[in-house]
Parts: sequence; C-alpha cells; structure tokens
Amino acid sequence: MQHTLTDSELSFLASQFAMVLQAGISIQEGISILLEDAPSEDGKKILRQINQSLEDTGELALSLRKSNAFPEYFLKMTDIGERSGTLEEIMDSLADYYQRQHVMMKSIRDTLTYPMVLLGMLFAILIVLMTQVMPVFRDVFAQLGIEMTGVSSAVFRIGTILQGSSAVILVVVIALVVACYFGMRSKKGRTVILQFASHIPLVRRVNHLLASSRFSDALSLALHSGLDIQEGFMLAAELTGQKQFHEKLKRAEEQIEQGEELYDALRSAEIYTGLNARIVSLGFRTGSAEDALKRIAITAQEDAETQIQNAIGALEPILTAILSILTGLILISVMLPLLGVMTNIG
Repeated sequence: MQHTLTDSELSFLASQFAMVLQAGISIQEGISILLEDAPSEDGKKILRQINQSLEDTGELALSLRKSNAFPEYFLKMTDIGERSGTLEEIMDSLADYYQRQHVMMKSIRDTLTYPMVLLGMLFAILIVLMTQVMPVFRDVFAQLGIEMTGVSSAVFRIGTILQGSSAVILVVVIALVVACYFGMRSKKGRTVILQFASHIPLVRRVNHLLASSRFSDALSLALHSGLDIQEGFMLAAELTGQKQFHEKLKRAEEQIEQGEELYDALRSAEIYTGLNARIVSLGFRTGSAEDALKRIAITAQEDAETQIQNAIGALEPILTAILSILTGLILISVMLPLLGVMTNIG
C-alpha cells in the first residue's frame, strides 16, 4: 500500500521546500539533498519517485501527484505556486496550515483518549454484570421461588439475551473497530465514514468551518499569487469537499458571472456572514483582502477545534451519568426481590 504522508510530515516537507527555495537552490537539487537525509525507507521511496518524475516533467505539482502520497489541497496549492511564481510563499503557507492541522488532530486525539477508555470500561462492566453476575442472582431467585416483575424482570431478560449472544456481540464490536480502522486508512473508506458522520449536526458544523478555513486560506494565497479574482475563486472552490459549502460556492459563482463583486457574492451566498462578512468586505475595499481571508481561515479552524473540544468535554459527564443510571437499574433489579424476601422473612 502506498504510504500517505501525515499532517506533520506534510508540514515538515513543505517547510523544507520553502527553505530550499529561499536559499536559491532549485527544487530538484533540494529534493536530492532531502533524499540523502530522509530517515525512513517510505520517505526515501516517495522522494525518489518525485525526483524521477521531476526530471521527466519539470513540474513539481505533477510529480507530487504521481507519487500518490499527497492530498489534493497540497497538490492544488503547489500548482498555484508554480503557475504564479510564488512557490516559496505557498510552501510556507502549507507548512503553517498542516502544522495547525497536526496540532488540532493531536489535541482531539489526546482529549478523546479518556472518554474512549471510559466508554470501553462502561461497555465491559455492563457486559460482565449482565452475563456473569445477573445469572447467579436469577438462579438464586428461581430456587427461592421468587417471581420477578417490572424492572427486575426486564433487566434479567436482557441479561439472559446478552449471555446467550455475548460471543456474537464481541465479534461484531471487534469487526466494527477493525472496519473503521482500515476504512480510515483508505480514501474510499474515509469518504464513506465521513458521509455517514455528516448526518450528525456537530460533524456537519465542524466540516463547514473547516471547509470555510480551507477556502479562505486558498483564496488568500491565490490572490497573493497574483491570480485574478475569478480564477482565484475557481481554484479555491475546487478544494472544498463539504457538500453544503460547495453548494453555496456555486451560488456565489453564478453571481460573480453575472458581474457582482466577489465580496458581495460571498456575502449573498452566505459563505461569510456576520463579522466575517464585514471583515472580507472591508478587506477588499482597503486592498488587504489577503490578510482578511487569512485571519478568517485561522479563526474558522480555531472555532472548529473549540467546538470539537467542547463536545468531547461534554461527553465525559454524559458517559458517567449513563454508567451510573444503568448500574443503578441493575442494583435495583437485584435489591427489590431481595427486599421482598427479607420482608417476608421478617
């Protein structure tokens, strides 16, 4: 399987490309230097492919694409840099972008660790209680001739069902975990998983913010590269994969073709609203659109991270509450029949 570069690897490679270009070294010579210092065989293999393709084509973006190791955003931005003669600035921007992505994803993974461990413990505790502990009490109550009703009866029936299908449940859970793991490692699998997850309101909001960040970043760089507004808009629009955001971009594109100013079209299509719309409008009117768009890109990515962190932060008490409620139901289902026995004895 072809190795796909991680966000940290993309950031490092882009920063190295920027340093090479800043030093006045040709990109092909720079790749040869990087090839000598590459720490892993996968990295050397990718750099060799890029170097060989670069000798044949002379185009960095095309050579990167042929290696199948770079995401579409990296490839499109590299293409913009080559076409506009601002490859050094593009690489600097890509290094910053992927570093922000790396930091955000690392923060999310670190924050998710405890809730995921808690969820696993919750699942394990409930399975043990329902399949190992509850059957013991069921047999005891049966020997005592106690007839269970209400909550106790329902809980014991669920325990009986789980006890008979615990192996099946375990296999299904393992299969789902394995499927998600390998699915996220392939482009098609990620697409399917993300499409399914897009029905969740939080995921939809976060995806929209990330699409806005990517579009703003790309448009800022396109304008900085000297591309005209319409061409810059078209290139930036190609980099957004979020369906709802892409539909808004289509509406804005139609308005631009009808002669409307870019910032007015972006506002009318609700790509930017509220404060962001005013920032973009002011940026275009004062000649600082690039800085305004860059600021929006960073802010949107930070907002996405904040929403994710808040959702994860709320997950822990919810899981704790669920565990407490379910454990309480199990205890009640056991204690009520026992209290009945003690009352009869007394």
